[in-house]
Amino acid sequence: MKYIVLALFVCLLAVALVAAVPVDESLQGDNIYGQADVHNPHDPQAIFKLKKLKKLLLG
Repeated sequence: MKYIVLALFVCLLAVALVAAVPVDESLQGDNIYGQADVHNPHDPQAIFKLKKLKKLLLG
């Protein structure tokens, strides 16, 4: 019985901590990505950026 109460208390504590964290509303909006992150098909340097990203992610 003690373990059930303890588990319930831990779960409620976790929910309370998550609910208490302030929401960062700066990420909400139409354009959450900066202009540098948006792929432009007419950019001549785009292929090099994609190659760098692939090399960075795949090692």
